[in-house]
Amino acid sequence: MTDGEAFLLVFLLIYLSDCLVWLPPSGYAVISYCRRNSFVVRRARVTFEALKKGFAVLNPLPPFGTVFVGEAWPISLSADGMAPFSRENPNPGSLLGSLPGTGFVAWEAVEKVRAEEGYLVVNGKRFARSATRSGAAALARGIETIRRESDPARREAAIDRWMRRRFDPRVAARRAAFFRRATSGLRFSCATLFLLVFLVLPFAYWRYQDDTRFYLVLLAAWLLMWQIGFEFFHLHRRFYPRQKADRWQHLLFALVFPHYAIRSLDVLSKGFLPDSHPLAIAAALATDEERGKLADAIRRDADHPIPSTGEGGAACETAESFRRRHFRPALLDLIEKCDAGGNSDFSESSEKPVAVCPRCRTPYESAGLPCEDCGGILTLKV
Repeated sequence: MTDGEAFLLVFLLIYLSDCLVWLPPSGYAVISYCRRNSFVVRRARVTFEALKKGFAVLNPLPPFGTVFVGEAWPISLSADGMAPFSRENPNPGSLLGSLPGTGFVAWEAVEKVRAEEGYLVVNGKRFARSATRSGAAALARGIETIRRESDPARREAAIDRWMRRRFDPRVAARRAAFFRRATSGLRFSCATLFLLVFLVLPFAYWRYQDDTRFYLVLLAAWLLMWQIGFEFFHLHRRFYPRQKADRWQHLLFALVFPHYAIRSLDVLSKGFLPDSHPLAIAAALATDEERGKLADAIRRDADHPIPSTGEGGAACETAESFRRRHFRPALLDLIEKCDAGGNSDFSESSEKPVAVCPRCRTPYESAGLPCEDCGGILTLKV
């Protein structure tokens, strides 16, 4: 193997390692692999406990490399206050997945709400973790709107409107269409750089070695990296005006490392739909099969939440009230509109189990046994 071939192999491995999206246990990635309108829903396949995150694999080809990240609700809201967890949390993960030192906060006690590095910060303390920085910013904006309402009934109405908007697939569809239009030029440039780096440059090196013509091709690739970098900077400032540090960091890397420039579209798209629930994104973009599987799983999580192992209190009461009064009705309305729910994991099986966990659908030998993966929920007879 020549030095040029070894360098190309190493660069290819580095590039493939960058074709990942990091997700917390509550995160969902809606990814396109083959066609623009054939998105699939993925959660982290490999999880690192120390990082509290895992990764899902993206499409390595820039023309099809769009990914939108959504998440299960990280908090619960009521007319009285908010709790730092939600009963929607999918497996694996504890119901009370709140950060240390957090608990129920009454609206009267909330003085300042802001987003900081992917966290929702309330009164100067980290209150909840979000899948993306823009997701944390969207949470902060929504909470500020609700906090300004002094009447409890109007707060309940504001929470309900917020939920309905997050479960509206039309909002996700319009935003996704706008993203495709706004980034069409950048997508073409990233695809061109991909072909230039992985096809034209290796051929030029093999054909011309250290000849001037090879360096001209190298210069063309570098100039294209600059174009992508500044086009990314303009779009990022337009989409995420407050994320200045992230913008400058990616720009500097994109001017030096080709794989950063090629994957610039992913950086823009990951947090572009922070106001939409993953099911709403899937209803707008994913295939019917993917949408149906996700709707079935989220509905089971909402109908059979992990039992609380704590002593209850205002936080647990708020979480349960939020599930019953706001989350579940909005979820069921979306499923009814899309006609995507009610699938059975055992409808195609010739031999049905005796009992299953109502949450994860794991088969058991008898009813009434606790499911360890779901916090001790008792199995039900099929």
